[in-house]
Amino acid sequence: MKHSFLNMSALLICSRTLSRCFAFTPMPALKTARFASTAQFSNISDNKRQRRIAINAEPDASSTGTNSDSDSDTDTDTSVSPDPSPEIQTHLAEGLCAVYKPLEWSSNDVVMYIRGMLERDARGRGIKLPKRRSKSKKKVKVGHGGTLDPLATGVLVLGIGSGTKKLQEYLKGSKKYRAGVELGFETATLDMEGGREHVMANATKTGPTEHVTEDMIITDVIPQFTGDIMQKPPIYSAIRKNGKRLYEQARAGMTEDDIEIELREVSIHSLEYLSTDDNGKGLPCFGLDVECGGGTYIRSLVRDMGYALDTCATMTSLERTKQGQFGLDDALAKDDWSSENIYAAVERS
Repeated sequence: MKHSFLNMSALLICSRTLSRCFAFTPMPALKTARFASTAQFSNISDNKRQRRIAINAEPDASSTGTNSDSDSDTDTDTSVSPDPSPEIQTHLAEGLCAVYKPLEWSSNDVVMYIRGMLERDARGRGIKLPKRRSKSKKKVKVGHGGTLDPLATGVLVLGIGSGTKKLQEYLKGSKKYRAGVELGFETATLDMEGGREHVMANATKTGPTEHVTEDMIITDVIPQFTGDIMQKPPIYSAIRKNGKRLYEQARAGMTEDDIEIELREVSIHSLEYLSTDDNGKGLPCFGLDVECGGGTYIRSLVRDMGYALDTCATMTSLERTKQGQFGLDDALAKDDWSSENIYAAVERS
């Protein structure tokens, strides 16, 4: 009995000792705490998602008349107008038209003027234009189909937008001119640049005129200059020689004796003698109606006809009367230049 009692006492002491040693949160309690923590984070994440859903589900503040910084592009946002640029064309019409080039304007002056006009029109319609030298398709494009000298007037074909790609055929195509001619003197530019007083005081050549008759011009000379002929361009021209424009070299003091200017073949389709010039003067003045191919210089034609008449000659006026399908009636006068009229002319052509 005594030993049994001792054994039971020892077991009780061990049991109490073990209870003290392992007096900590049981494992099931730990698992419960861990699972509760995970559920808590899950609830936080769910709450964030619910807030995002709630924000997206709210109606756009702009539709209620309040200010909003929202950049939402949802289908329900109809109060904010989209950027109009992609919907608006830079050019209202693209193609070709013709204008009447004024006296003393260069062909490039006309292009710059028309381009500026169409650029202002495009900006007024909400187009944000790039710089002119940019390759962007949104820039306003304007070009011309064949240079007219500043002292010439008449039909100048313009390309607008994609129409600029069609201008090359006009550079090479047929053109018609009416020229004024005066025999007896020749100038460095082969025209009346600088005015009559300057020209007469600075003529480079002079020659007799009394022997010249209308019959000589019509019978002997005009046939020589009809068809395919060889022509020497003027030194005052935009042709490049030795890396520079001929007129640049001429203004630097060089002459035809200093620069070898090659002959070029040009085509004179028709050449008609007119008994008076544009001022109504007869011999030693007269007029010419010329139809020719691209690359023809009427100034050179007049010069060479003077030589054929055993004298010299200068072109006193020049008007281009037709280029391609465009005639004088198709060319917009300076007073009629506006974006509306330019686009209307493009559409008619």
